[in-house]
Amino acid sequence: MDLSTNKRDRMLALVEQWRDSGQSRKYFCHLHGIKVSTLSYWVKKSEEQNNGVGFTQLLPSQVSSGRVDIIYPNGVKVSADGDLSLISKLIHIY
Repeated sequence: MDLSTNKRDRMLALVEQWRDSGQSRKYFCHLHGIKVSTLSYWVKKSEEQNNGVGFTQLLPSQVSSGRVDIIYPNGVKVSADGDLSLISKLIHIY
């Protein structure tokens, strides 16, 4: 693995950590010793990466309530309560 891949992985992991933290970008960056502009750059890269895929894969351990929210790239949000058939149909609509 080269240094650029290592940095990319580290920064994308930081982006996920920031998203999960509920903290402001400014405060999070202060705690982690990075510039807000650096985090903002990687947030944008993360969004571009996710938009290329269309959907984010969820593992069963990530769905605690049985409820799944599907957010389409155009911003439309649909909730499905554990009905795998319905979830499958909603995904294939895209």
